[in-house]
Amino acid sequence: MPTRKVRHARIVEIAKRHPVSSQEELSALLRAAGIRVTQSTLSRDIRDLGLAKVRGFYQTQEGGSAPALPALRRSIQQLALEVHVSGNILMVRTAPGDAHSMGVILDAADWPEILGTVAGDDTVFALLRSPRLGKRVLKRIEGYLA
Repeated sequence: MPTRKVRHARIVEIAKRHPVSSQEELSALLRAAGIRVTQSTLSRDIRDLGLAKVRGFYQTQEGGSAPALPALRRSIQQLALEVHVSGNILMVRTAPGDAHSMGVILDAADWPEILGTVAGDDTVFALLRSPRLGKRVLKRIEGYLA
């Protein structure tokens, strides 16, 4: 059984060399390389590595797991259509199929205000540490959209 570090390196290598459009496809490519992984572990690896779906394919974010500011700005600009906050919940609307990628991006940004995200098909909900942080996060995202 390969170590987490070896598995992560192989995932990054695959994402850079192949147009991977789904976790199932990535899992099959890992199996072909002799690495078996569960769906939950693969999801965690994707999040930890900061992989995001851009135009339907997983791509790496340069500079480690937390995306660099230009990559974060570009990703938010490409995916976020609408942003609102209510209490300690941030809502980001995306195009259909892009919510998961937006959730991965917000999780990888590692903002201290965000505890975690839940993504559907076209909507991401981010749980904030407190209701008073909502306006701060909303202004940050709106600044990226400007």
